[in-house]
Amino acid sequence: MDFLKKIRLLSVITSMLFLGLVGCSSMSFVGMYKMSQMNPLTTDPAQIKVAIKTDQTIEVKDGSAKINFGYKSDDGTINIEDTFLVQISKNDRGARVLFDDIKATDRITVLSLSEEDAKKFQQNQKIILAHKAQDKEGTGSLGIGLDDFCLPTSLPERDLLIDVYLQTDTKDGYFKFLSGIDIKEQAEKMEEQGEELNCENNVAA
Repeated sequence: MDFLKKIRLLSVITSMLFLGLVGCSSMSFVGMYKMSQMNPLTTDPAQIKVAIKTDQTIEVKDGSAKINFGYKSDDGTINIEDTFLVQISKNDRGARVLFDDIKATDRITVLSLSEEDAKKFQQNQKIILAHKAQDKEGTGSLGIGLDDFCLPTSLPERDLLIDVYLQTDTKDGYFKFLSGIDIKEQAEKMEEQGEELNCENNVAA
């Protein structure tokens, strides 16, 4: 199996692992297909955006979405293991049209790579492409994960679900990536493990 086949497969697998998909949360068929067709060596990282719909009580911070990119060459000359903390994009109000049934209690947040991280991502692409141009092989992985959400101490009675749209190319626009991620369920699991999603507690620590 060549690098691209491996990296395309792992892009879906690692995304699922990082997101901890459980219960009623789901990755859309469109999302799975789009990720399987994505070529991480030619995708322009500056065009990657993540649009998230959450309840207004959930604070989405810079770094709440992460892009993990790795590559190890068979000859040992390349070992890339980078995690890019996606930052909040302040100038993308058009993402609201992506989501159905937006409630008054909902919040839309758009995240993208910083200019510096996009350049580093491109540098990685060039290194790998140059290596492959010499008929040398390796294995890689690409994952998109969500974590580091902040919850209030007292959760509201209503459902706290997250829907996610992803863009990898401005020409194609956004596609539905994930829907129905149950934050309450995730919070309960973290509490059982002695962890918390409360921002004040995280800062105090």
